Amino acid sequence: MSTETPAVAAADLRSTLATLVRREFWEHRALWLAPLVVAAVLAACTLFSVTIGIQVNDTRISAITPSERVMVLNMSQLTWMLVMSVVACIVGGFYALDCLYSERRDRSILFWKSLPVSDGLTVLSKFLAVSVGLPLLVLVLGSVSYLLALLIWKVRVATGAVPDVVAWGFIPWLRGEAVIVLCMLLAVLWYAPVVAAALLLSAYARRNPLLWAALLLALLPIFEYIVFRTRFVLDFMQYRSGAIWWVLTHRDGHDAITPEGRMLNDLNWPAAFGSAALWLGVVAAALLLYATARVRRYRDDNA
Repeated sequence: MSTETPAVAAADLRSTLATLVRREFWEHRALWLAPLVVAAVLAACTLFSVTIGIQVNDTRISAITPSERVMVLNMSQLTWMLVMSVVACIVGGFYALDCLYSERRDRSILFWKSLPVSDGLTVLSKFLAVSVGLPLLVLVLGSVSYLLALLIWKVRVATGAVPDVVAWGFIPWLRGEAVIVLCMLLAVLWYAPVVAAALLLSAYARRNPLLWAALLLALLPIFEYIVFRTRFVLDFMQYRSGAIWWVLTHRDGHDAITPEGRMLNDLNWPAAFGSAALWLGVVAAALLLYATARVRRYRDDNA
């Protein structure tokens, strides 16, 4: 009989899970290398750029108000993180579609199955790597590279090379970071079933899961329309791709973003995080991850 206490068992479980997540970043270098390269390139571009994300007419530079300079700070901050997030989504999508398939293809699954780690924990670690670890890495790298770029910009302003169109302030910057963190959390929850479905396809596909994903996304709406003359599949794909952002940016049917950039207060956070579709998607993701673990358990050498 085991004498291990629940607290010790939970600590061991967290330690094992953290090790498995780190293993994903060790084995799949693109997960951290791509965001790092993009962050470095964006910061380096500030050395040569004539704008920091918001183009301002030269005749208006002297008339820019302090609130407009704060808006430039926040909008360039969000644009910066958006570029990095798009790259992370591409890298994460390829990873989710390939990670479980590749371990069957190169037979490394035989080694990992010899370890005392369950299929469920392994699948969960891969999900957390792309849904939690990657966004956190993007947040850290994006924030550091943006601050570095802002420092470079201010140095260029002091030398007269570029106009002073952005105002630094710790509180406005912190508010912008809060918006970014909340948006990332919302994205993780909203796209969780998409990531889980990609992992399930990766665990199930006998050959080239990326091709299967592309064919399913392209052919299912066409098949439905030809056979049933309906477009439910296409409408669902469009809805799941970005409906939550419409909910977030609109309040009472109107655009919730103000010119002054008070997005932390003006965006419709209660409606977005209270959306039934958001939490139904989280439940669907949990079911898909369970199915993925079951498929991995019985399909270890059929690739």
